Amino acid sequence: MRAQQRQAAPRVARAASFVRALWLIGLIGLFGGLIELVLVFPGAEYPGVMVLYTAVFWVYLAAGLVAWYRRPSNPMAALILAGALVVYLSNLGNASQPILVGIGSVFATTILAVIVHLLLAFPSGRLGNNVARGVVAGAYFVAVVLQTPLYLATSETVLETAITTQRVCGFAVMGATSLMLALRVRAADPAHRRVLLPLFSYGMFVVLGVPFASLLFDAFAPPTREVVQLVLLMGLPVAFVFGMLRGGFTHTGELTDLGAWLSVDVATGSLQDALALTLGDDTVRLGLRGGAPGEFVDETGAAMNVAARASGREVVEVTVAGASIAVIEYDSRMNGNAEHVRRAGQVLAVALDRTRLSAELLSSQRKLRESRTRIVDAADHERLRIAQDLHDGLQVQLVLLALEAQQIAGIADSSPATKAAATTLRKRIDSAAADLRRLVHDVLPLTLTERGLSDAVEDLVDRMPIPTTFEVHPPDLHLSEPVSNTAYFVVAEALANTVKHADASSARVTLVQTAHALHIDVTDSGRGGAIVAGRGLRGLADRVDALGGTIDLRSPDRAGLTLSVELPCES
Repeated sequence: MRAQQRQAAPRVARAASFVRALWLIGLIGLFGGLIELVLVFPGAEYPGVMVLYTAVFWVYLAAGLVAWYRRPSNPMAALILAGALVVYLSNLGNASQPILVGIGSVFATTILAVIVHLLLAFPSGRLGNNVARGVVAGAYFVAVVLQTPLYLATSETVLETAITTQRVCGFAVMGATSLMLALRVRAADPAHRRVLLPLFSYGMFVVLGVPFASLLFDAFAPPTREVVQLVLLMGLPVAFVFGMLRGGFTHTGELTDLGAWLSVDVATGSLQDALALTLGDDTVRLGLRGGAPGEFVDETGAAMNVAARASGREVVEVTVAGASIAVIEYDSRMNGNAEHVRRAGQVLAVALDRTRLSAELLSSQRKLRESRTRIVDAADHERLRIAQDLHDGLQVQLVLLALEAQQIAGIADSSPATKAAATTLRKRIDSAAADLRRLVHDVLPLTLTERGLSDAVEDLVDRMPIPTTFEVHPPDLHLSEPVSNTAYFVVAEALANTVKHADASSARVTLVQTAHALHIDVTDSGRGGAIVAGRGLRGLADRVDALGGTIDLRSPDRAGLTLSVELPCES
């Protein structure tokens, strides 16, 4: 269902211009890489390394464009594209022109700082705490500040000291990064771990492997070290794309798309689904203010709990004219910018207020139906109490009185007149007891309460003065008391109308229980013309409606009667 609603939400504003812009950036990057090859390839000592540098640049560029397309408002795309730019500039260090070599030297190790930033900011694009900010700041310090002596130093001793200092600090930063990534994977829930584990595992391999490659391959020919490092770096954006496709970067829409959807298609979809699409968060929940303080309901009016700041969840309020009308609960690991979530909520504000009122109406209707159901249930319990009191009290007393009258009639020395009077009294008491049993049965038959709906309806059918068939499926019905009682009275009233008014020659009763409803059909071959306006059928219609059911009466003149009732239930 949610997928269908997502398909209904348009991407009006982004489709043409945004995609064209991404293609343009990609083409510029493609030609930029070719131009760089022209600049650095002539006279290059290791041409293959130059080509590999350009390939790494293109891979980062492609990954950044994919991230930008999937989540335009997420800073991750900018970070990946920054990584592509850094790789591009560092490759200039392999050119023969001194100015290009100088630029390449400045950015030679900056890619490692960008990688640390990327890994610790994934997937929201923002650093979650001061420790992460400190580690990233340290990474940029090592890559930018401690890189300065490497291209400005004139003394061999200063140069060696600077290289050693940069390596030691770099290993410390990379070790801290790996530890933080491992802790994040360990603390993640299973759904997020499925996305984070492959990316962070490879990320830890890269941040530790690239510096170690500088030491491990120092004894080999220079291209070996560069090739190993570049291959490791090339795999990282691939790992990011893999994480995106596995759920780290759910496709999002823009706020302009959301506004367009509200203007043309709001009646056909769920606001929560539109919000989830815009934010790229399948777990987003929309809570509308209920009638009581602190009460929230969903779009159907059902009560819901909103968890604030629990398990990576955050909550923002949506207001209209200073009054809070809704809250949005979202995954802060996917959307690190609460202001963006709030702006999306404000775009929805008017529709939210309308939906809130609708939800309140639905909630009131649900409460009214529940109240009516309780009234019906209370009436049935009162019927049962009265029936039991009559059966266990007054009926027993009448039986005892009949026995006493019989004993008086059997006394040997009683006069014939006394015996006749006692016999007449016993017969009248027996008749009163029979009338009382019929009354008890009409109030609420004990067959229904003791043996269930199927047996009670079968008893009704057996007592019909005209041929009547009865079908039930499944044979063993499992129903709540209100449903069972209502179904019985529906059948009883319909059959009573058949006997009293229809002048029918036959009748039929069918009960079918499905997964979510009990279907009742009563038909006869009578004269037709029955209407729901009668007191008996009108009372049944009210009772059926109180349970959320439907009733349909078709009774054309001289064409019999068909009464169809559907009562909601669970099998």
